[in-house]
Amino acid sequence: LLLDQGFLCGLGNYLRSEVLFVARVHPSLRPIDCTPEQIDGLAAGAIAVSQQSYFTKGITNDLEMVAQLKQQGYSRQQYRFYVVNRDGNPCYRCGTTILKDSAGGRRIYYCPYCQRR
Repeated sequence: LLLDQGFLCGLGNYLRSEVLFVARVHPSLRPIDCTPEQIDGLAAGAIAVSQQSYFTKGITNDLEMVAQLKQQGYSRQQYRFYVVNRDGNPCYRCGTTILKDSAGGRRIYYCPYCQRR
């Protein structure tokens, strides 16, 4: 649903993974499977992550975390996202390894701990 441009224009594949992470929703869940709190989190996340990405030229990660990672010498590619293109690396929130899967023929990244089913 997050990629349906008739539902929410402009949300692309990388933002989908990031919004799901921010909302703590597992990528296999359909809207009907989500709690009202998860739906609220998805709505808030879709707006917040999209706006932040627009104003920061594509950074979706927590901006305080980004500042810390920059100070530690991380490259933009390493600090830009919460989960996208970070498969095999530890989650910035919990340390669990980020996974990469496929949904609807497109790549999706998620933290199996932060985004439990």
